[in-house]
Amino acid sequence: MNLREMELFGTLMRVGTTTETARLLGISQPGVSAQLKRLESKLGIPLFHRAGNRLEPTREAREIFSLAGPIFTTHSQVRAKLPSLRDHASRPAVISATPALVEGFLGPLLVKAGYANWKKRLDLRIHAPEEDLRNGVADLGLQMALPPKAEFQAHMVGRSSLVAIMGENHPLARAKQLKCKAIAAHPLVCYDADWSPMGAHIRAAFKARDLHYDPVCTAPYCANVCALVRACGGVGIVDAMTARNLATPGLTWRPISDLSDISIIAFYRRDEPLSATVMDLLNHLLQAEAGKRPDDALQVHTKRIAET
Repeated sequence: MNLREMELFGTLMRVGTTTETARLLGISQPGVSAQLKRLESKLGIPLFHRAGNRLEPTREAREIFSLAGPIFTTHSQVRAKLPSLRDHASRPAVISATPALVEGFLGPLLVKAGYANWKKRLDLRIHAPEEDLRNGVADLGLQMALPPKAEFQAHMVGRSSLVAIMGENHPLARAKQLKCKAIAAHPLVCYDADWSPMGAHIRAAFKARDLHYDPVCTAPYCANVCALVRACGGVGIVDAMTARNLATPGLTWRPISDLSDISIIAFYRRDEPLSATVMDLLNHLLQAEAGKRPDDALQVHTKRIAET
């Protein structure tokens, strides 16, 4: 008996008439009778005797029904669960990202992923991505330089260079490009390296050149660094996306030749499978980085999930 035949048999056992079975399964009453005859012929045993308008199950039918009880129970549970599963699948993806990635990275990818003119819904949080994922309020995190962590599955989805930002009249603004040593000689507005992955990345670069990483002011995000440099002076280090989108008058930026690019990381909770909506969005992020067709990127993504 295949599952379709099991459904027909189980419904007949529970309701006792071909008419009610037809109504419940959405088929015709003659169709139910025809399928029942084929099933009895296939099994080689009679399953029902007609008693008036009702069908009385044979002993063999009762024994089959008893043995198949767990199947019918599971089938009922699946049917009952489907509405909530459909509701969950239709919910928008929830992304938690840092401000710089929202302003300079995410938009073009959303267009490619089908969000142009908001044909799809999105729930965006501009907060602390790691914290949001740990608290279960976001499906996917986006930030720069996420250190390896056992609780997250992470993929690099892009890279960005880091640049120095300063006032237009700052002495370093005369140079076309800068080195870390020149920046370290001025008051630095930057990030807490023990909290910020970007701060840790910059501190490591300074240390590799025997420079002391000692910001006069720490700030959480690139936009805060820009605002503080404009207000109080000094030199800040921000990602190039923030610098290119800079609309703050009085500031300028210069490339840093000996500071390596920083990775843009998409990550999610390792122990929780992704919904179809989130997987589709992640697939486009992976596609953009790998330069592959969507199907190829999805295969890579699925392989990585299987490996974890």
